[in-house]
Amino acid sequence: MKKTGLGKNPLAWIKPTIEKKEEKKEKKEEERIPKFQTFEVRLTTLLREDQLEFLEKLVREIKKNRTAPYRKERITKNTLIRVFIDAFMHTKIDTRNIPDEETLLSRVMEKIKK
Repeated sequence: MKKTGLGKNPLAWIKPTIEKKEEKKEKKEEERIPKFQTFEVRLTTLLREDQLEFLEKLVREIKKNRTAPYRKERITKNTLIRVFIDAFMHTKIDTRNIPDEETLLSRVMEKIKK
């Protein structure tokens, strides 16, 4: 056998243009990253007992009132908080001269009622 110096498989460096089934499965598994792992910032907040109960009750109601086709992702207390923040990001609230949480709440309630 003649030695060429190219080794046993001289074309091994060429990548195939057709994906194998195993590679497709690996890509699909990578796409299924849990949603909570896509967030970058962890925030801890202090809540009153009634606020926590409200979040828990709303999560239970949402879970209970969903049929199978609508159970695509978990709805958690964190999900609700993110949704509330997203909703308020699209709402213009009068931010002038807010002395306390009570005043802020009343201004937010004015916007919700409109």
